[in-house]
Amino acid sequence: MARKKKYVPKAFESGKAGDVSANIYASMIQSRAWSNLTNNARVLYVYMKLQYYGQKTIPDREQECFYFNKAMFIKTYQLYKNVNQFYKDKKLLIDNGFIETVENGKTTRTKSIYKLSSKWREI
Repeated sequence: MARKKKYVPKAFESGKAGDVSANIYASMIQSRAWSNLTNNARVLYVYMKLQYYGQKTIPDREQECFYFNKAMFIKTYQLYKNVNQFYKDKKLLIDNGFIETVENGKTTRTKSIYKLSSKWREI
């Protein structure tokens, strides 16, 4: 049996070797839940998937779990000037089933843990 070849990104897909991918498929884009999102929330979701695929897994958690750090999106990626808009977009993603809260670190002053969800299919 032959081994499956590793996918090599095409020139228009990547700027360097070893990049991670944050794919968005047609079924998601054509869903009602996706149409409920604002453009900023859609961009935030793509960056969240990028963060998910680019980070190491969180110990003692499911594979889909990742940290959701507002400072990273505001300072590093420079996505938001208004913090309130960031929270609104995060709430839209949760309400439309794209992410779920696994652990809220607000009261313990730790990082909140989220996971990617497929509940958007049910909307």
